[in-house]
Amino acid sequence: MTDTLTIVVPWYGRDTAGGAETQARQLAEAIHALGARVEVWASDGRDSFAPPEPYYPAGADALGGVAIRRFPITPPQAEPRLPLAVARRGLGRSLPRFAEHELRLLASLASSDALLEAVAAEGAGRRFLFVLYPFPTSFWGALLAGERAHLLPCLHDEPYARYGTTRWLFGQVRRALANSPAERELALRLYGLPPERVVVAGEGIDLAAAGDGAAFRARRGLHGPLLMYAGRGGLAKNIPLLLAYLREYHARRGTPLRLIRTGRDPLELPPALRELVIDLGDVSAQERHDAYAAADVFVQPSLHESFSIVLMEAWLQGTPALVHAGCAVTRQFAEASGGGLHFRDFGEFAAALDMLLASADLRAELGRRGRAFVIEHCRWEDVARRTLAAVLA
Repeated sequence: MTDTLTIVVPWYGRDTAGGAETQARQLAEAIHALGARVEVWASDGRDSFAPPEPYYPAGADALGGVAIRRFPITPPQAEPRLPLAVARRGLGRSLPRFAEHELRLLASLASSDALLEAVAAEGAGRRFLFVLYPFPTSFWGALLAGERAHLLPCLHDEPYARYGTTRWLFGQVRRALANSPAERELALRLYGLPPERVVVAGEGIDLAAAGDGAAFRARRGLHGPLLMYAGRGGLAKNIPLLLAYLREYHARRGTPLRLIRTGRDPLELPPALRELVIDLGDVSAQERHDAYAAADVFVQPSLHESFSIVLMEAWLQGTPALVHAGCAVTRQFAEASGGGLHFRDFGEFAAALDMLLASADLRAELGRRGRAFVIEHCRWEDVARRTLAAVLA
């Protein structure tokens, strides 16, 4: 009998927001569509934007044809602790001595003791794919699952990636699945793993999505050059830098451009930027695709990505991109696809925008290349097949 692939993720559901959470849901549904045995185990919380408390009913559920088991969430803890499933089996003694602040980080994130107990109780016939590397469901789950543990880390080049707990986790799992070649290169460089232990499974997007840029502009009464960014605000995505560059560019050029932004958390905008930035908040998927199609340039300033769904969604609508050169993942995608330019400082940002906004032909050509790249590399069926090959081998 073929083993069941069990995807373990902190949260999972129709209302669950987040890039990795969306990836887990679409991956599970793509694997199910292939006829493979797949389940999802998650806590009953909603997502990282909500309080760490029950949101979905605990127990059996299903979404998109995929069977789900939801377990009671264990709220963040102030002090490091061994989950009961680990302590009862004496597995804590096998761990290296980790720095106190690393164990505090593990304790500070939402988990589920009941989920970990279920992992420990499973016998042969089930392979686990733990999603998101910093979370206790992945760290303790990998310890409990042993040789049946695999990891979909969504690894970023950030301080947490250099923690001893993270190095141990990557060494513990049978195989890690990277979303991009640059993410794989980062993991191999940081953890000294054999090349066959980290494979690029990739990530997919909805290739049927079609945006109507003209309708979006008409609804919003928008004219002239439009930039767009989609995703979270704040330091994590380098948004203060983007806003500073936008303000400086407008002050120097006087170009009547606007920045459209979509995302769940509201932006804190100073008065000088309120005429330049249109923060739409959490919009429908169709409205987001319409905004991509309406934009002249999609800007992705983030330094910490393992894939960037929003970049691929923008390219699918034929919109050229401008990405930060300090992010190896998005820079590599821009270079490999020919779908965008990259910048390291304000001078390069301004020069790239000057070039893109001055030439509709250049924008169309870069957008065409980006779209072709996405259609070739981001089919969920292909990603699902690569994932199964890596986990069930």
